[in-house]
Amino acid sequence: MNRILYADDCLNVLNNELALPAGSVDLIYLDPPFNSKSNYNLPFKDRCRNIKPVEAFKDTWTWEEKEEEFLEILDSGFDTRPLANIIRLSQNLTEKSGGGTSQVSTPAYLVNMAIRLIPMRRVLSETGSIYLHCDPTASHYLKLIMDAIFGFQNFLNEIVWHYQTGGAGKRWYSKKHDVILFYAKTEKYLFNPNAVLVHRTDKALARAENPKGARISIENTNKLPMDVWADIQALNPMATERLGYPTQKPVSLLERIIKASSNENDLILDPFCGCGTTVHAAEKLKRRWIGIDISTFSIGLIKERILNNFQFLVPKDIESRGTPYNLTTARKLANQDPFEFEKWACGTIGAHGMYHNPGDRGADKGVDGVLNFATFNGLEEKVEKHYAIIQVKAGRVTPDSVRALTHTVEQFDARAGILVCFDKYMSTVENNRKKDTYSDLTGTYPVIQGFSVEKLLAKERPQLPPLVLREDGKLEGLSLFN
Repeated sequence: MNRILYADDCLNVLNNELALPAGSVDLIYLDPPFNSKSNYNLPFKDRCRNIKPVEAFKDTWTWEEKEEEFLEILDSGFDTRPLANIIRLSQNLTEKSGGGTSQVSTPAYLVNMAIRLIPMRRVLSETGSIYLHCDPTASHYLKLIMDAIFGFQNFLNEIVWHYQTGGAGKRWYSKKHDVILFYAKTEKYLFNPNAVLVHRTDKALARAENPKGARISIENTNKLPMDVWADIQALNPMATERLGYPTQKPVSLLERIIKASSNENDLILDPFCGCGTTVHAAEKLKRRWIGIDISTFSIGLIKERILNNFQFLVPKDIESRGTPYNLTTARKLANQDPFEFEKWACGTIGAHGMYHNPGDRGADKGVDGVLNFATFNGLEEKVEKHYAIIQVKAGRVTPDSVRALTHTVEQFDARAGILVCFDKYMSTVENNRKKDTYSDLTGTYPVIQGFSVEKLLAKERPQLPPLVLREDGKLEGLSLFN
């Protein structure tokens, strides 16, 4: 098992013994929603900022029939009854505080986490460990949940990740840390302290030079990190690895965790993989990996990220499950859920953002996604950054919709427009699109073009210059469809 992405609720995959056999995973890192009572948007960049972006996920939980069923399941088992008691405790506390129905998100969040953490223990190997990334909103409750599932004797660390980002509190101290709960499955857990040593401070090394007060030798220049990590900062807005995805974590944070608690060729699992930082770090460190995310857009985004950062890989090296893989499954998704079809198409084509929410009629203003690229006309010319507007049609394409895309491209000063549709409607696009073109050293390209779902499934790419201009000004090739 390696390089597998699931577009699914992780609960389904974790409970599938064929997908994840017992004891098959060596390390789990999860960065689930924090119960922050906020909504987070999918990434967006460039000139379409005035369009309402798509929600990546809602971190607001409510107690409904499903949660009641989960609680009954927990209450019915001898080993899981303590979990039910913890959740009822949180219910009692919220009721006592006068929160009423507006505060029921905490018990709803906890029961959804508990029902997923239980099978995570099942899939961990005897030498495996788990890192649960959370924040002070619910970390105290989650520690009780983790104690009940993994055993308080297997609790290893409460790691404080301290970062310095913008904003300051006026009625309380500035909130600038996350909590990472580190648990083992058994006492046989793997830990590689020498793989994550950090350099001692100049002050500590200066003390070592004093033979009277030294506690370390002058040659001992490195040490194991303590449980407060302040040397790894959150991504700033200009970071080259930033994808614009909400809650994205730096690769260096995951590298430390993976180095410390796994060896090369071990299997790493991220059941809430978001934009793929964990699997990126795992690939970089020569580990096997599996990522799960409920968003079909995220799966496409992660695949593009891995292929663009590891040029030796090709699309067939990464297996996507739960997303369309042939024309029949693509049509099925288009008919059942046109918006999920849009997200899948935008993610697979390599879009850098989405701009439409279901139920918001006309809210996208003709923009379903954007795709960044660059043009280059020679050594004496400046590399120019552009973007193409993507519009996805799950069903019928009319001449008016083709002409509307032309208007949208002009309105937002985009360089190109791509209409993604099924092949049966490609003639409508071709017969009604403007035939304008633009050129650079790599070739001549249409301003407006149709791109069929059939070509998308065949891993082909639209007619665009094969260059992307990164935030640091460097050029890189588009490898997703190579």
